Amino acid sequence: MDASGGAALGESGRLDLRQLSVLSGREFCQAFTDQMALGFGADLVTVSLLQVAEADYLKVVASWFDGLQLGDFEYDARGAPCHDVVLSGAAQVVPDRVQQLYPEDAMFIEENINSYAGVPLKNAAGAVVGLVQAAWRREPGEALAAEAVAHMQQFAPRLGAELAGLQQVAALTALAKGPGSLPLRAALQQLAEQLQKAFRVRFAFIAEFNADRPDGYRVLAACEGGTTVAGIEDAVVPYQGTPCSFLREGEPFLVPEGLQEMFPAQAHMRAPGLHSYLGVPLRDAEGQLAGHFALLHDREIGEDISKDPLIGVFARRAGLVLQRRRAERRRRQAEQALLLRHKTESLGLLAGTIAHEFNNLLASMQGGSELALAHLEAAHPAVAHVQMVGDGLRDSARLMRQLLGYARGGGTPQPEACDLNRIVRETLALVPSECKLGKAVVLDLAGGELTAQIDPAQAGQLLMQAVLNAVEAIGPGAGTVTVATRRISLSAAERRRLLKGRKMPAGDCLLLEVRDTGGGMGQDTMARIFDPFYTTKPGGRGLGLAAAMGIISSHRGGLAVDSREGGGSIFRFYFPAGTADAERTPDADARPVLRRDQARRFLVVDDEETVRRAVAGLLQLRGCEVVQADGYDAALAQLQAQGPFDGAVIDMSMPGRGGWETLARLLQVQPGLNAVMMSGFAFSAAEAGFPELNGVQVLDKPFTKEKLYKALFR
Repeated sequence: MDASGGAALGESGRLDLRQLSVLSGREFCQAFTDQMALGFGADLVTVSLLQVAEADYLKVVASWFDGLQLGDFEYDARGAPCHDVVLSGAAQVVPDRVQQLYPEDAMFIEENINSYAGVPLKNAAGAVVGLVQAAWRREPGEALAAEAVAHMQQFAPRLGAELAGLQQVAALTALAKGPGSLPLRAALQQLAEQLQKAFRVRFAFIAEFNADRPDGYRVLAACEGGTTVAGIEDAVVPYQGTPCSFLREGEPFLVPEGLQEMFPAQAHMRAPGLHSYLGVPLRDAEGQLAGHFALLHDREIGEDISKDPLIGVFARRAGLVLQRRRAERRRRQAEQALLLRHKTESLGLLAGTIAHEFNNLLASMQGGSELALAHLEAAHPAVAHVQMVGDGLRDSARLMRQLLGYARGGGTPQPEACDLNRIVRETLALVPSECKLGKAVVLDLAGGELTAQIDPAQAGQLLMQAVLNAVEAIGPGAGTVTVATRRISLSAAERRRLLKGRKMPAGDCLLLEVRDTGGGMGQDTMARIFDPFYTTKPGGRGLGLAAAMGIISSHRGGLAVDSREGGGSIFRFYFPAGTADAERTPDADARPVLRRDQARRFLVVDDEETVRRAVAGLLQLRGCEVVQADGYDAALAQLQAQGPFDGAVIDMSMPGRGGWETLARLLQVQPGLNAVMMSGFAFSAAEAGFPELNGVQVLDKPFTKEKLYKALFR
């Protein structure tokens, strides 16, 4: 309304312009309705909003009817004069007999309405968004009706703007109930476009709080000048030196003007000439900060925008979209963890079977090579070749130990109270400089001691594998591997992100972290890095990280990996900080009584003939008499026929009745039998159902003659 119109209306004295000038939104519409009814003696005055995508239905947002405010309600406009006003986009005046002209308007007939005046309300684009109307039971007279229409027409632009805002709020509120079935990326981009258009700013973007890198935020979608900004998705932007850093306090942040002067380090703001900023934090259903959206403009952003109800609507909808994004990410993580667990179990079973069979072969070859060396003169030309065979067998045995480490979760750890920081320092001191390939290995250790029940040998092996893997992942040129330790509290959200150990108890734990500045990994590689024999390195065996997973599993710990192509990788290993119960050892009197003098007659029990012959040959080198048996029945028969024996060497895994059951039966016949178990894939006596035999020594195949003699001749 221009100044002359305002002056003319003010002189009429029918409306209180001072009151109307300080109101907005629904309050303005209701005040205008009240004043029109009182000023012109109307029995009914309403301001109504066209429903979204429903031209025939109106929603009353402000009303006066016989002195009462009716509140919000919807009605079908068809058959009523208001319907003609909306469709024609022009004012309608019916000075009398409105019931005869609109006989289908039941309300007018019921309330005996006789005269009517209506004016359409339009938005800035000229589209009809609603109407304002007045009705009388008596005839108001031509002059009064014309004056009422003039007032409505004078205020129509203002009322139209208010309704357009309410219509926009209504539409966005409906959207805020949920992002619908749109894919996440499309929903975020749609929201960014709506933000930019709704507030008519130059640039708008939506970002997510980055839990893995709390010093920065991740941009999810952006819109500039009505166009989607491509290539910005998932970009991580540091908070330092940006206006977004203030949003971490959880409150909106407004820079109405002077943005470049306040944040001079942000060069990207100078090119498009951005001068103002409004950032709004976003929260999840639990009230935790989830991200933010920001508006940037080349002109001033007024404080009125920051208080606009649309801001709250957008914040709620954006929060829902981020919540959906987080839920989908958790679902994918759960699926990956489940897939990894199933893969670990199946591959572990396969690895154990392969290792057991292969170790049996190695055991016979190891024994055969040692027997050959024992019968060759020192100067014999074949000695060097046999020794070479022995070296190869030891390398093969080392490879099988790694495979077994994966298959049985790293083996049974021998935990002891030790400082994780000390393990890190001692392990890295053992890494030869040539193995670092010119890369810097930096320590970022927590202050003081980080003490917990850990197997230091296994933890050192895990760290060594992780560091060497990180060094190789960097590739040619310079790079940095950072090893960090911390005592942290593992939250429920962090447990859900674990690839291994998702059921770790919440609370304190020790974190061992290995970060590299390499090229990172894609999703396909991430899904397979813990598979035995999987490697991307030429000549690699692919057992290092598989064994590392076995070790962390045996400690009932956790494992998480963060990596993306071009962004390096972070491996996080979690050890429970609570005191771990060490493997219980049976009391001495519960173990078989072992002979400590040199044994002479031995029983060797194994279903593999080559292994039996090799072990028997090594014992015969010590001048022992050896009797062989291929299983439970043969061993029992030999003991009954040729016993007693000074000792027995028994294979743990045999067809039918296994080694632990065989030993238990032999001890019934000859109590105190000095026995040693051997296996290519050992499992404890307790696991086999014979906890009373837990003190019996176990030799892992393949073993040297020195280890065999040490076990028997104690």
